[in-house]
Amino acid sequence: MLEKLIQLHQIKKVFPNTNIPAVDEITFSIEKGNICVFVGPSGCGKTTILRMINRLVEPTSGNIFIDGENVLNVDSDELRRRIGYVIQQIGLLPHRTIEQNVGLVPRLLKWPEAKITQRVVELLEIVGLDPAESAKKYPYQLSGGQMQRVGVARALAADPPIMLMDEPFGAVDPIVRGRLQDEFLRLQQEVKKTICFVTHDINEAIKMGDYIVVMNGGKLVQQGTPMEVLSNPVNHFVKDLIGDDRGVKLLDLTRAESLMTAVTESPAAANDCFCFIDAIQPVKMALEVMMKNDSDMVGIRRGKNVVGTLSWADIKKHIHKISGDQE
Repeated sequence: MLEKLIQLHQIKKVFPNTNIPAVDEITFSIEKGNICVFVGPSGCGKTTILRMINRLVEPTSGNIFIDGENVLNVDSDELRRRIGYVIQQIGLLPHRTIEQNVGLVPRLLKWPEAKITQRVVELLEIVGLDPAESAKKYPYQLSGGQMQRVGVARALAADPPIMLMDEPFGAVDPIVRGRLQDEFLRLQQEVKKTICFVTHDINEAIKMGDYIVVMNGGKLVQQGTPMEVLSNPVNHFVKDLIGDDRGVKLLDLTRAESLMTAVTESPAAANDCFCFIDAIQPVKMALEVMMKNDSDMVGIRRGKNVVGTLSWADIKKHIHKISGDQE
């Protein structure tokens, strides 16, 4: 059973000069190593939740625990240095070079300069930027997609266990956005951070999330895995948010690992597989590989390790479940 790293208990926020809560007594938890996506319309409270976790906004009532410790009892500056933060506007310091921006938090933590330099090079390579080309540049010399990569690198610099990401890919065009999403999911397979991710785009939520929290009007409307939300929307608001193409979303956006049977449950089936896809690839890719190889099953890999299997019967079962719910 996975460890619950972040826990929110009856968190409420009422801003001054208003009687309507921006966040209205929300309770949920986030498991270690998972991406939890908050999705909903503008003004629903999702960004406020994110900013209460690192205390950029102080809750009116309730408690937030990280690894069992109440963050309200922790010095706010110390807390923020332990949590990576990526926003849509990126927030890079324009008068500092890329290497200075990425090394900002390690310098505040008084890391040795040699260690900072090594970490900057490592992170720029991880997010797909050539350190020799980009380290000495200033933010204005980079494209929007490149600046988003630097923002992610800076958030990872001090190796925080938790990352908060507020519409991190929203400022770039759809093609670049899709590439950044894919690259970040691949990176997450290596670094396994616990991530709170805010978006207004249900497609991005389904693609990026291990777990989804649907918000509306400051209230938690539904929570669950992408498959649970897709197959069983609790009301018309969630149905409208998802749209009428839930079957298409299952194939195009749902990660293969979301529907797989784990190796631990069926080791014999994994041994029988002769075609494979990566765990973060969409279910549609699994079908394409099955057809190309005349097989009714693919193996699911994370890196070099086979972690599960996905069969045509598994996919068909979930499509029928969603289609039946739509009738």
